[in-house]
Amino acid sequence: MKAQDIYNILRAGGLSRAGALGVIGNMWAESTLKENIAQRGMTKLTDDQYTAAADNGLLDFVRDAVGYGLCQWTYHTRKKALLDYAKQNGVSVSNGIMQVSFCLKELREDFIQVFDTLCSSNNIDECVDLVCVRYESPAVNNYRTRREAAYRYAEECVDETPKEEKEFPVNPSIGTLQLVMQANGYWGEVTGRYSSAFMKALLDFAEGIKLTWEGHK
Repeated sequence: MKAQDIYNILRAGGLSRAGALGVIGNMWAESTLKENIAQRGMTKLTDDQYTAAADNGLLDFVRDAVGYGLCQWTYHTRKKALLDYAKQNGVSVSNGIMQVSFCLKELREDFIQVFDTLCSSNNIDECVDLVCVRYESPAVNNYRTRREAAYRYAEECVDETPKEEKEFPVNPSIGTLQLVMQANGYWGEVTGRYSSAFMKALLDFAEGIKLTWEGHK
């Protein structure tokens, strides 16, 4: 998955620039940003074979202790939650946008203090180390590798700069809608199946546009 796409979703989900880069640096150290990667040395299946078997219930994805995906989810309760989240939304467990959304969900619900820091901190080193120790909990805390990746992607990942417009933009762009959707756990196409999360996000967004427009008049 492209780092910029991951960055956009994390930023739309409320993380600061440093927080988003801290997560990406850790993801790179865990998976080199490959969504369907299965931990080498723990399975003889290729990444594609493992993913297909997981999606079709042909292996014990939950309890086989094989690290999987962008964050290399390994512990059985977290792998079950990841698999359930994918099934609930009708996508493969290898879906990258789903995995980033799941990462945000975990941070918001199960790692609240970590999430709060990632939303407020401007210190990349602090964010990298916090995600490493509190969220990833690897066997070896290779901070340097994770920090180097975060700073490397800091040169690549940028925030979108709003274009100057003479008149207030009444119609939101598809890109903006997609970010709202992704931050709220929906990752399909705008013309695709609408989830309740997407509809709520879209209604909230539309209300915000309405209020802003009324204040602009």
